[in-house]
Amino acid sequence: MRCENGTIIQRTSAGTQGVVAASAGADRLYAASLVTAEATFRALLSGSPGEVTIVPMGDNGIIRTDEDELTAIHLRNRLEGRPGDKQAVRQVILAGGEVQRFYDPARLGHRPEDVEIALDIDRYDFAIRVHCEDGRPVARMERPA
Repeated sequence: MRCENGTIIQRTSAGTQGVVAASAGADRLYAASLVTAEATFRALLSGSPGEVTIVPMGDNGIIRTDEDELTAIHLRNRLEGRPGDKQAVRQVILAGGEVQRFYDPARLGHRPEDVEIALDIDRYDFAIRVHCEDGRPVARMERPA
């Protein structure tokens, strides 16, 4: 996937709800995932934050999910100076039962190839920073130094 001059469409429901809820009170806000984890970590550090809050949204903002929880733990480890273990993160998510929904043809919008894409940790070298524009949160690519 080329991202230099294109548009990226990200499908999320709980993540969008979390961004809207947090956009009013955050100095800097990022929509993070495993595919942008390292870039998000570098972007966070570039702002010399006094405090970082990581909020895994889970399923509909109600039910904890392996991917969101492990993304939060992975980011926390990086922020606390630990390298993290990408392979361990992948293995735990794949061992859990949540990925099975992507192989169920009755679940529209879930495709098997999405699993590998979502677990391609640090696939992209940009963070997704959310700004408020005209009263609405807008996500834009941010390439940290």
